[in-house]
Amino acid sequence: MKRILVLFLFVAFGVTAYAGTKEDMAQIQRNLLEIQQQFWDLEKKLKDNSASVEATVKSVQGSTEELRQVQATLNAKLEKILNELQALHEKVEDTNRRVRDLSVPAAGGMPPGATNPVEEPRQNPNPAPPQPTAAGIGEQQVYQNAMGEYTKGRFEQALRGFQDLLDQFPNSKLSDDAQFMIGESYYGMKEYVDAVSEYDKVIKSYPDSDRVSGARLKKAFSLFSLGKKGQGVIELQQIVQRYPSTKEAEIARQRLEELGLE
Repeated sequence: MKRILVLFLFVAFGVTAYAGTKEDMAQIQRNLLEIQQQFWDLEKKLKDNSASVEATVKSVQGSTEELRQVQATLNAKLEKILNELQALHEKVEDTNRRVRDLSVPAAGGMPPGATNPVEEPRQNPNPAPPQPTAAGIGEQQVYQNAMGEYTKGRFEQALRGFQDLLDQFPNSKLSDDAQFMIGESYYGMKEYVDAVSEYDKVIKSYPDSDRVSGARLKKAFSLFSLGKKGQGVIELQQIVQRYPSTKEAEIARQRLEELGLE
């Protein structure tokens, strides 16, 4: 821009020393005016372009901030939906468990949440003398009474009943079931810290029990309820890896998929 201005001044200065005809002088003056007009037009365009670029930059910055706000809102909504899905899944699971319990005969049933039913002894009209390692009528009755309380939603009474079975019959074949149901009782009361602790007892004390996969799954759900999502995800992944053919593994895969981790 400065070069054009200097050139303009140089030409103007040269005009004063020009010795040509009046027509030549007039033509030169017209050319100078045209150059001056072009200079002004160019200067105006540069100013307009500068203002336009500045406006575009501000617009882009505003759009970026708006996108960030939208992303934050979407993340919050997604988190809410995941929590609602988890709560809904737990309600459905609880309802299915109650329906199964109601359909089980009183003499021998399948405890809630079992993947592979544990064969429980039926009452015999002419029972043989009880053996030290066999499930007797006493422990069966204690278990059924506790299950009845659990089915009615009386979780504290159920918890005491399952604990009584463990205390009175420490070698019972129903011990792993009773321990699992203690965890379920705490879970029903939303005492998730205690639930995690009791599910861990199933995992550590009865490693060969068919209750282990269910205990890991409900432990994962308890951890999610406590806000410990990282630990919960690890438990779900362990279920998928160790018990790939179980119903619990299928539920774990669905939960991981909902979280975008499958």
